[in-house]
Amino acid sequence: MLIAGCGFGGGTTTVTVTSTTGGSSNLAPDATTGTTATTPTTSTATTATTAATTAATTTTAPAKPKPNPVVQANMDLQKDLTTLGFYNGPITGTYGPQTKAAVSSFQRAAQLPVDGIAGPQTWAAINLALGNPNTGAVELLQTALTGLCYYDGAIDGVAGSGTEQALIAFQKKAGINADGRYGPATANALAKAWPNRPSSCGGGGGGGGNNTTGETATLGSSSIQRTFDLSSCTVTRGTIMATGSSSGVNLGIDTSGSSNAQIVVKGGGYALQGNVSRVTISANGQFRLAGTWGNNGQSYTMVGTCSN
Repeated sequence: MLIAGCGFGGGTTTVTVTSTTGGSSNLAPDATTGTTATTPTTSTATTATTAATTAATTTTAPAKPKPNPVVQANMDLQKDLTTLGFYNGPITGTYGPQTKAAVSSFQRAAQLPVDGIAGPQTWAAINLALGNPNTGAVELLQTALTGLCYYDGAIDGVAGSGTEQALIAFQKKAGINADGRYGPATANALAKAWPNRPSSCGGGGGGGGNNTTGETATLGSSSIQRTFDLSSCTVTRGTIMATGSSSGVNLGIDTSGSSNAQIVVKGGGYALQGNVSRVTISANGQFRLAGTWGNNGQSYTMVGTCSN
């Protein structure tokens, strides 16, 4: 019997978790070795049968498909909520109504906004309640976003700004509410997208062609966090040139030269210019930039879509 006390805000929530240890061994018993009399002759039929059996047992089994990390992430979330005493259903790997209700119950206990959708605050509170710095569910979510070419950060289990921005970019592409949080609609869309993920997220001529119109790009850093509507976006041989705006704030991206790749944000009280140290473009039109602002040395990341 394990008793865990988790404090949220001004109150205290006590969760009792029952865990089972030990149990009988599943190991098969040792085979019994017998003594067989040796016969002086071996029939041709027996030899042929033995050869056929050997050939059959050496046949290579087909490779198993890679497990869907979204399903595994949902299972980890359900296990975490079970450990904390908020979920008592089956571990199915489906973010359905019962899982959403469990997340809502946890959010209520943690004095967070209650909507049943796991965002950065909810993940952080789950980690705190478990006494962990990170969670396997977020690691698997980051793995899924990496495989789908929306995330190229560290697989660290921490739902930080990079994970949130990658989720927003995916949500925009999937046509669902782009809030950067992980709920049933996002989980379902990610699970469906995983089997059709691109084989590579490298640059090349990806991103929808050489002359494409832009959609959106989300910029995040300690200096500015904003989503821009791209009025133009061109991808050529793994480089990006784009312009965009957001309520009087203008964006310019030029990664055509490795020595002077830059991003500029002006207007609305902003006058930022930074370098682009990393560019990733996927085959489905998603791009990701990373670098630092020359004005203050702060780091930033940007995720967006450049497609027809």
